[in-house]
Amino acid sequence: MTNQGKEEEYIRQFISELGTMSPSVGFHESILEKINSRTSLSVYKPVISALAWKIIGSTLAILFITVFLFAPNGSEANSLFSQLPEITYPELAISLPKISVPVINLSHIVLQSLISFVILASLAFIITLRKWKIS
Repeated sequence: MTNQGKEEEYIRQFISELGTMSPSVGFHESILEKINSRTSLSVYKPVISALAWKIIGSTLAILFITVFLFAPNGSEANSLFSQLPEITYPELAISLPKISVPVINLSHIVLQSLISFVILASLAFIITLRKWKIS
């Protein structure tokens, strides 16, 4: 405690002998000019552009509308497709080669992941086009 008291006494004596200096004329203004010259306004550029948001929003809206309208509802398993009237087409006399298309049964999680992949791939494609400034 006595060392600290001696140090304070020495500092007070030193300041009283030398005195305090006042800053030069215009010191504050020069400091403010240096601060103002360093700050530059940065223009905000969004990560996802307005066009991309519109595409994402419209894709999600179309997806939700189709799911609510065409998915089977509850235990009845009737979709909107089954409620559409039958359309009869005239028979054409063209014989086409018989092509058998394999039936692939995919689980719900695989279908959801495929849809997610398509959405993300299209978003990546749009972002790439924006970087190349093709749009």
